[in-house]
Amino acid sequence: MSLPHSEDVSVIILAAGIGSRLKPFSEASPKCLMELEPGVSILDFILERVRRAGLRRIIVVTRREFSHSIRARLPNDVELVELDLDSFENLYSLWAAVGRVDGSFLVLMSDHIFEYELLKRVLSEAVKAREAFMLCLDREPSVIEAEEGLKLMLLNGRVVEADKSLKPLYGIDTGIIYCNPHARKYIEEAIRLRGSKAAIKDALNLAAAENQVGFVDVTGLLWKDVDTPKDLEKARKLYWRILGRELTRPSDGLVSRYLNRQISSRISISLYRRRLYINPNIISIISFLICVCGAIFLALQSFLMGGLLIQASSIIDGVDGELARLFRRVSSFGALLDSFLDRLADLSVIMGLIIALWPLDQIIGIISILASANIILVSYLTHLLQGSGIDISQIRFIPVTRDVRLFMVFLAAILGMPLIALLYIAFIPLAYYTAGLILAARHQIIGSRPVVIGGREPWPRILHPIDPVKAVISKLIGRILKLILALLILRLIGPIFFDFPVLGINGELLLAEHIILILEAALVIGFGYMIISSMKRLLDLIAVRLVSRIGATKEILRRIFIDLLYAALGLIAWCYSMSFASIPVIGGLVSKIVMAAAAILFLITIYRLGRRTYRTFAEVYEKFVENLARRLARE
Repeated sequence: MSLPHSEDVSVIILAAGIGSRLKPFSEASPKCLMELEPGVSILDFILERVRRAGLRRIIVVTRREFSHSIRARLPNDVELVELDLDSFENLYSLWAAVGRVDGSFLVLMSDHIFEYELLKRVLSEAVKAREAFMLCLDREPSVIEAEEGLKLMLLNGRVVEADKSLKPLYGIDTGIIYCNPHARKYIEEAIRLRGSKAAIKDALNLAAAENQVGFVDVTGLLWKDVDTPKDLEKARKLYWRILGRELTRPSDGLVSRYLNRQISSRISISLYRRRLYINPNIISIISFLICVCGAIFLALQSFLMGGLLIQASSIIDGVDGELARLFRRVSSFGALLDSFLDRLADLSVIMGLIIALWPLDQIIGIISILASANIILVSYLTHLLQGSGIDISQIRFIPVTRDVRLFMVFLAAILGMPLIALLYIAFIPLAYYTAGLILAARHQIIGSRPVVIGGREPWPRILHPIDPVKAVISKLIGRILKLILALLILRLIGPIFFDFPVLGINGELLLAEHIILILEAALVIGFGYMIISSMKRLLDLIAVRLVSRIGATKEILRRIFIDLLYAALGLIAWCYSMSFASIPVIGGLVSKIVMAAAAILFLITIYRLGRRTYRTFAEVYEKFVENLARRLARE
């Protein structure tokens, strides 16, 4: 699907590098033709994503000695520019093609692979920019990537300097550059000053001096440049990760994105790597039949088997579309069949729940009818909103998508409580309908909203200089003191109300000490979160001091510190959760819920911490092990 304004943007792919660090492989072929999988070169990979974005005018710049092999792999509508100099830098390659394009253009490096979302984000945000250049900023590169990459210095949302010799404070450029028409003057000026030895960073620094270099934050998106044989090995592994991530669709719900796709995409990638093609329509039918079998087991009150089959069908339901995209066999009939079978399968699940709860009283009967209607209405409202040109991403957080509904049926079934699933499907979509209608109403009146002119401040405006560090420390100390004071008050008044009954529930007494316990936990967790929020700015300052010593960017160090703080907060909440068990009636349930939530928070932050730390320092660790092994071998 083409992106807005993509037809107005040309693409220049720089493929004139000699690949000296990839010898002897680069002696036989330019590195852009090295393969990520059999039959798919790096250049093929780039061109496929460029085409998917709707970019039609493509120019590839290469050396004369590479032109024959590259032309043999290019489609006929791609232009090829040949350079016949022996030695030149990448800006000279770009300059040779700039004269052939009109308007804005996108510069890509032929030895970089990247996921489609990165290209999509650049084109979506950069077309609105007025700066001459828009760079892609990765704030969390590994230490080795930060050492070798083009580092950027930022100030007030702009790039003020670009150079490999800078400290890796803010992050590095990913090699995708969006250029507005007036970028040409900086390119030509750099060529005039340095000739064929001019590098892209020279033009960027000329533009940065005039505040003409912006950036798009692409942190967290996958990309890799290929300079060495080891880089090529890593790129080949990353290639499969990129394919897996690109199978996720914007319309995916929470369960599909974080659970189902993690399984289904691995199945699809495994089949694709082995070139085992299964007709996606057959997989749609299999998924439908499994779901119907699960519904039958629900009706027979075999809840565990029914829940497992329904969740399995939800996972397999993603494989059909994934295989269709991987093997490029997408069809309108397949999409229609899949959608139709999904609705039938959902209705069979509702029928299974109804039979399991039979006989129904009037209230449960009404709930069953509402649940059945919601199976259709959620999709219907979504299509209506999208058809009206309304962006529904703002209400996607409401958990009503099919993957979430089936997951709730799965959970309710294995717990032996089918009524919970029916209640969820009947009532949760009401929030989605309300949010959707509000969104539609706002979309309708946005063009006719009157302009309100605000009042001005009295003249003269007196500015009080504020020291940001002082403000952060002051707020942090203030919140810590408030927490200590609140806890002290609760501890002092607690013994006064000891054994004082507040409320009787089912013959058990809710005592004042139980209320105080809940208040204490709420204070610790609430103030703990506010203290962490206050510390984020302080962590920025600490991270800046550590950048030059460790080699990681400020953003990586800051996020590592924040993950540690959230992990500590999760441990504190987990410790408090055990105290809730003493509360009558609901204490056991509350204790388990808080304990589970705290454990999940702790485990997620520890996982994120470990993944970020490994990604940042893995190559440093590998180098250390190699050096250690080399020294031991010598001895």
